[in-house]
Amino acid sequence: MENSFIEKLKEKFGIKEFYEPQEEAIKKIMGGKNVVISMPTASGKTIIAYAAIMRALKLGMKALYMVPLRALAMEKFEELNSTIGKEYKIILSMGDFDTSSDELKSADVVVAVFEKIDSVLRHDPEYIYNIGVIVADEVHILQDPGRGPTLEMILTRLKYVNNQVQLVALSATIKNYYEIADWLNADIVYSEFRPVPLRLGIYSNGVLKFEDGLSIRIKEDNITIGNLVKRSLENHGQVLVFVNTRTRAENLAYKIGNIINEYAEKIELPQVIDEDSNIYDEKIKSVMKFGACFHHAGLSNVQRKFVEKNFKEGKIKCLVATPTLAAGVNLPARTVIVRDISRFTEDGMVEIPAFEIKQMLGRAGRPKYDSYGEGIIVSKKANKELKEFKEIDDIESQLENKQSLRMHVLGLIASGIVESEEDVINFFNKTFLAYRGAEDLEYFISDTLNFLENEELVTNVRKLRATPFGKMISDLYLDPVTGIAFRNSLEYPYSDLYALYVISSVGEMVPLISKDEEYEIPDHPGFERFDKNAFKTALMLQAWMNETDMNDILTEFNIGPGDVHMRVELADWLLYSYTKLSMLEKYSHSRDIENLWRRVRHGVRPELLELVRLKNIGRMRARRLYNLGYRSLKDIANADPKKLSMIPGIGEKLAKSIVNEANNIKI
Repeated sequence: MENSFIEKLKEKFGIKEFYEPQEEAIKKIMGGKNVVISMPTASGKTIIAYAAIMRALKLGMKALYMVPLRALAMEKFEELNSTIGKEYKIILSMGDFDTSSDELKSADVVVAVFEKIDSVLRHDPEYIYNIGVIVADEVHILQDPGRGPTLEMILTRLKYVNNQVQLVALSATIKNYYEIADWLNADIVYSEFRPVPLRLGIYSNGVLKFEDGLSIRIKEDNITIGNLVKRSLENHGQVLVFVNTRTRAENLAYKIGNIINEYAEKIELPQVIDEDSNIYDEKIKSVMKFGACFHHAGLSNVQRKFVEKNFKEGKIKCLVATPTLAAGVNLPARTVIVRDISRFTEDGMVEIPAFEIKQMLGRAGRPKYDSYGEGIIVSKKANKELKEFKEIDDIESQLENKQSLRMHVLGLIASGIVESEEDVINFFNKTFLAYRGAEDLEYFISDTLNFLENEELVTNVRKLRATPFGKMISDLYLDPVTGIAFRNSLEYPYSDLYALYVISSVGEMVPLISKDEEYEIPDHPGFERFDKNAFKTALMLQAWMNETDMNDILTEFNIGPGDVHMRVELADWLLYSYTKLSMLEKYSHSRDIENLWRRVRHGVRPELLELVRLKNIGRMRARRLYNLGYRSLKDIANADPKKLSMIPGIGEKLAKSIVNEANNIKI
C-alpha cells in the first residue's frame, strides 16, 4: 500500500508492517467497501479505522467516528488530533442533545457518542449526506439494553435513506459477526489474531491451570490472589484485577498494597489531585505509595485520569478496578485477573456474561512491552472448564423494549423521514431486530403509535407528524414517558425541592439508593407517591446547589465525587429540558425552573449566578470572588487585574481574561 497517508499512520504509531488482518481490512476499505471487522481487544482495529478516515479526507469527504462511551470518545479525539489535527479540523461532540448539526458540518472529522449522532439526525436527517465514511466502534454494543437501540437506529437510517456513505464497523470477536455484516451489506474481516498472544488460565484452590495444560502451584494467601499478583510483578509485569463492587476494589487495593510494597517505586504525590479536593484524594495517595490503587466510577474525572496516567507510566504496579474500565479507556497490563465472576443484580447474584469476561481478559498483554499476556479467572469451582467462560452468545437486538420503541418511533416521526404507519413499519423492517426475525413487530409499532397519539405527542391527521410537544420531547432526547411526567407535574404547586424530585424520579436519572434512611415527607401533593431513592437524589442535588462542602456531601450520602458529578450532569440535561417544556406549556414558574437549572449546573447559590457566566469561573472561584467584594460582572469589569490575580485559584492570565470578558458581556 503506497498511499502516503497510510505511511504517515505507520510512522505515527510506530508500525513497520501491518498484520495480515489489518492488511486485509485496509485493502477492502481502500476499495470503498463497507466492512465489519471482528478482532480481539488490542489487535489493532483502531489503525484500520484511522486509515478509513484518512482515505475519506484525501478524497475530499468528511468522516464520523462514533463510540459508545465518553471516555472512549475523548481518547479517540486526542489520538486523531495529535495525528492529523494540524491539517484537519477535528471536533469532539458528546452533549447538548438539542443542538443543531451546523458546528459538526464545519468539521472534517467528528468524534461523537452514539446518542449525540442520533440526536443530530433527529434535527437534521440530511446531515448523513455530509459524511463520506462512518466508523461505528464497539458495534457489539447492539446487545446492550441502554445504548444498543440507539446504535441500531443510526445504522438502520443508513440503510433506509440508501446513502452511499462507507461504513466501517469495529467489534471485539463476536459469535454472529456474519449476521451483522449481512444486515449491513458489508464485507467481513474476522480474526482471532492478537499481536501479543494471550494465555488463558483458571486459578482455583492454589493451582493455576492454563488452557494448554500447564499447571502451576501458587499458594493461596489470606486474600486468595496476593501471591498470584506477586508472581507477575516478579517478572516485571503489571497487574489489572477486576472485582464486582467499588468497596471491594478499594479494600482489595489496600490489601494488595500491603503485600506488594517491596515492588513500589518512590514517587512524588501531589498535595491535591482534584482542585475540588475531597476525601478520595487521600484514599488514592495512601494506597499508591505501596504500588497499588483502585479505579471505579465513584472517582471524579480528574482522579480517574490521574490513576490511569500513573498506571500507564508503570508507577502503579497493580490496579484493582470494576468492570466499567474494561469497556472504556485503553489500559493494558501483562496480567489480568478476573477475581469476581458473579455480580449483584435485582435478581440476586448472577454470573457475569462470558462476553464481558472476555472483554476484561482482553486487556492482558501490553503492546510494545510484553511478549505475551495472561488472562486469569479466579473460580472456586475447580472443575469448571475454561471453555465455559469462552462460550459467548449471539449478539441480539435490544430494540424491542417499550421504552426504546416509543423513544425511537417518536424520533423518526419528529425528524420527518416517515409520514405514515406504513413508513414506520418499512423502516423497522430494515432493523437488526427484524433481520433476526422479531415476532409481532407490526403489533408493537401500532401499539406504540397509539400510545404516542393518545398522549398528544403525535397526530395522524392527513399524515403522521409530531405535535409541538412531541417535537420538543424528541429534540430534547427524552423518553416520551419522561416528557409526560414533566407536563403532569406542572399541575402541582412549585417548589425547588419538588422540581428536583420530579427530575430525580424519571427513567433517565440514575437515582441514589436509599437504604435505612428515614425522611420527613414534605407537605406537598406532589410527594403523595413517595419514592425514597428519588428523594435522596433530590436532597443531594439540593446540597450541591447550596454549595455544601464536597466532603460533607460524600459523607452524608455515602457516595463518591464521580457519583455527584454524574448525577449533576444528568440533572443539568433534565432541568434544561424541564425548563423548555415548562415554557412551551406557558407555566407561570418556568423562570424559577430555569434559575434552578442554572444553580444545579454550576453548583451555586443564587447570588453567584452572575459570576459563573464567566468562562473558567466555577463554584469555588466564584465564591472566593464574591466573598472578597466582587459580586457582579460590573465589579469584575472595573477590577484591577493585578489585585484579582492575587486571589487563590485566579492568577495573572485568568484575571486579565475575566476582566476583558466581563467588559464584553452586556450587563
